[in-house]
Amino acid sequence: MKAEDYLIRPVTSFLFKGHNGTGKTIAACAKEFRPVYIFNCEGRFESVVNYYKNRPEGLKDIEVDDFPIGSGYYKLDQKLDELVKRPEYKTVLMSSLTSFIYVILNHLIKAKSGQTTKSGQQAGMKIGGIPVNELQDYNAEDSAIINDLIAFFQLMKAQGTNCILEAHITPYDIISLEGGQRVATTINQILTKGKKAPAAVPGFFNEIWLFTKHFEGIVAGQQKPHYHVNTVGTPTDDCKTSWGIESFDWTDLDFGEKVYSQLSKEVKDTPSADPNRPKLVAF
Repeated sequence: MKAEDYLIRPVTSFLFKGHNGTGKTIAACAKEFRPVYIFNCEGRFESVVNYYKNRPEGLKDIEVDDFPIGSGYYKLDQKLDELVKRPEYKTVLMSSLTSFIYVILNHLIKAKSGQTTKSGQQAGMKIGGIPVNELQDYNAEDSAIINDLIAFFQLMKAQGTNCILEAHITPYDIISLEGGQRVATTINQILTKGKKAPAAVPGFFNEIWLFTKHFEGIVAGQQKPHYHVNTVGTPTDDCKTSWGIESFDWTDLDFGEKVYSQLSKEVKDTPSADPNRPKLVAF
């Protein structure tokens, strides 16, 4: 395909990153992203219900299934396959990467329970009687992120579905030598348990946005929260936007409208999926 024939479609992949309570899940459920399906690995959804139940758009066209840490990976993996075969939503959301990882790691611990190695020893590792993950488990984690989750997002996006991954962030120090002195530079990376994923995952997303919350006022307990999205980044947080979305404050506003109002008419009028793309057929 020639570059001039490549279309920018009104569907994309988002990495919503930030600390807890910055509005990532609420933003992903905005009216313009609906109907939306949510993989709820966090075990909490009350903030979304409380936010939208008294707003004009309400809770219509939001569907959520719980995948708690102890539920195993098979159920979640089956749902990934179902959605690829039948992409009936405008948006799919994984909430969140951190909790998705814990589902995998817990599944790996349980999969070893009661099994023995070739030498006859009990499989798995325990410390003080508590099952813990082993080194190879973190290789499986990286594999599940890339070969299952990211591959799923790519298939869904190709079929015209927005894909959103929520990720928590954590400080990370990079040590360098300057003039013979050790210098520590602190950056924020997405939170995973393995070492490869934090560097690899962002490269698969068109939009990487940082969600923050600031407070107005000085009286504790009476401060008004303000919610902000950074699309260009900071010295400690990498962000990017392929759509050309400018950073914005969406306090008391419709998040989706703030996003889609910045899209050009040309992009909005482009089909979400290539009409000539072969359809997936399940036998």
